[in-house]
Order: sequence, then C-alpha cells, then structure tokens
Amino acid sequence: MPLNRYSIVLAATLVTAGSATFGVYRVLESTRAQNRVQLRQVLVATKDIPEGSTLSRGILDEEAWPLVSVPAGALASLDSAVGRVTRVAVYAGEVIVPGRLAPVGTGPGLQVKITPGKRAMAVKIDDVVGVSGLIQPDSRVDVLVTLRDQRADGEQVAKLFMSNMRVLSVGTVDRSGPDNRPIIATSATLEVTPMEAERLAVAMRDGTIQLVLRGFGDPDSVATVGATSEDVLLRPRKAPPPPPEPKPVIRRVIVRVPEKRPEPPVAAVVPAPTPVVPVRKPDTLTVDVIRGDKLTQQRFEKPDSTKKPDSRKKPDSTTSKPDSTATTPPVC
Repeated sequence: MPLNRYSIVLAATLVTAGSATFGVYRVLESTRAQNRVQLRQVLVATKDIPEGSTLSRGILDEEAWPLVSVPAGALASLDSAVGRVTRVAVYAGEVIVPGRLAPVGTGPGLQVKITPGKRAMAVKIDDVVGVSGLIQPDSRVDVLVTLRDQRADGEQVAKLFMSNMRVLSVGTVDRSGPDNRPIIATSATLEVTPMEAERLAVAMRDGTIQLVLRGFGDPDSVATVGATSEDVLLRPRKAPPPPPEPKPVIRRVIVRVPEKRPEPPVAAVVPAPTPVVPVRKPDTLTVDVIRGDKLTQQRFEKPDSTKKPDSRKKPDSTTSKPDSTATTPPVC
C-alpha cells in the first residue's frame, strides 16, 4: 500500500515536470522565431567591374542578405545577369540591380556610356590639345576655340564656348587604367547634345580648338567675353562700330474710300425782320442865354407833330416864358 502511494506521487511529479519543460520549450521557440532575421538570396559582384563590361559567372556570386537591406529590384540568380553589360562601374560586394545594367541585348562598347539624349563626337587632338596626354576617360574639359572674327576685320579671337564637357574616350581607350598613366592619342570623344555637336563642327572647320582640363568636383561654368590681341597687349578695346541704320521700307498701300453720296438740299431759313421802333424826339429845347456875366438857360416845349393842332384852344402863354429858375454860376 505505501509503495503504490509513492508510485502515484512520483508519476504525478514526472508529469508536472514534463509539462513545465514542454511549456518553457514552446516559449523559447516562439521567442526565437520572432527574433529570427528573414533572409533573401541576391546576386553580388565578387570584384570590381568596369562600365561597359560583360557579366560572367566568375565575377558574380549568390549570397543571402537580410530582407530589410536588399535593394529594390535586386537580381537573385546568375541566369538573370550573365551576358548583361554594365552601364556604370560596379564594385566588389555590391548587389547587382537593373539600374546599373544596360538594356537586354546591348553589346559592350562606348554606346553604353552615352547618357540618353546625348551623342558622342570625336575631335582631333595632339599632344598640346590633349594636355600632354593627361586627359583621361571620364575627365571634364572646357572647349576653347580660336578663329578670325569677320566683324572685327579678321582679328583673332579666343573664346571658351563649351564648358564642363565629359570625355568618353581618348583614342580607343574608354576607361582609365589603374595607374592613370598619360594616354597619347590623336582623338578624343566628347559627350555632347545635338546643338553642341553643331557648334563644335563649325568651330573645328573655321578655327582651331583646344581642350582645357577641369579640376575634379568643379561643375561651375564661367561666362567669358573672349580675348583678342588687344587684351594680350593690355590695350583698351576699340568701341564696336554702330550698326547701320535700317533703310526705310516703302510699301504701297491702296486704301479704298467709299463713294460719298450727295446730301439732299436743305431749305434756307430766312430770319424774321426786326421791328423798327421809332425814336421819340425830346419834347423840349434848351437855349443858353448870356446876359453880361450871367448865363441862363431857357427851355421851350416843341409842338407834337403827330397831333393835329386844335384851333379852338388858345396857345399857352406859360410855355413862351423863359425858365428863370435854371441859373448857372457866373462865367469868369
């Protein structure tokens, strides 16, 4: 009886310990699964690959990278990259992405280095024009042209007319060597736009060109006015002649005037005659009478000629009497 009791207690203890151990194991596995980093297979370059090179199996390798650090669109298999041409340089340990490769079917060569929308144009150079062979592929240069200005009586003029031009190749070399040794060649290929290619062709035909090497990391362009012999001799420049006055252009202009119709006659307006108002003559007559040193005035009434005389009425004696009231001061 006691033995059976101990067996039951031992069995219960073992079951409890097993359950606890299994629970701890599940918790640890769940925590490990949460902390596990997700990986993805990518294609990595095993050494430096210059631009314009064809990819092969010996310079590529497949590796597992953390998913959070894999670039977008990264290639994962060798079959998707073998035979493609690099558009830019790819360095060892770098993931192969489509943006660094030329389109499918593009062959190796200089056309891979040309930026879309631009062209490659070769110019003739010598040891002086090529800066003693120090111009390398991918260098930046300015183009200097020297020619005769027909508007200045054939005077020699030098002008920097193209700035910050990229050198695609020097001769047949399209990439710099590891030691950057001077490259002696008779031509250099520049990356230009179609309009720049036209200007460069005119400059090579009418004058001589020279390449001016730019420093690394100097993208600024300087606008110059050009130099002449007067600038070399430190003489003041002559004022340019005034432009000729444009000749007047005589143009014949025909203006059609509409016919003027005769206007209907207008009746003359005769003004009404102004009535004549008769002027009434004064009714009295004044006479100056001088007696010695005295001056007197006498007034006489005039008879009204418009009235008929009345024979029955006697003449008024008062009208014939002189007016003794009107006196004047004595005259000296």
